[in-house]
Amino acid sequence: MVFFRFSVNQSFLSESSHPITVPKSQVDYKTVDNLRLDRKNLTLICPRGERIQGHLYAGTAGYGPYFQIRLLGENRRLPSYFKLSDKLIVLLFRVGTKSYATLEYRE
Repeated sequence: MVFFRFSVNQSFLSESSHPITVPKSQVDYKTVDNLRLDRKNLTLICPRGERIQGHLYAGTAGYGPYFQIRLLGENRRLPSYFKLSDKLIVLLFRVGTKSYATLEYRE
């Protein structure tokens, strides 16, 4: 399992895939690879238990490789209680063959 801090930003609230970038400053990308998280199917579990389908995207930009959690499918709407600058903890983990990302509020 890996975890990192995330502050809700405008792209998370407004873009259709609601991306959450896994920050290199907090997470060793080798650990993410070692978790063997499914790049096609991931269940995002919100603080109040809502479940949304997504995937872990791996890409390369001018600054190098990166990972993003992105939502998929028709039901990509976030719960309305997420607000700009909310402080969250994101946990990425795998149980058996299934991959998950859990969002929890932090103090």
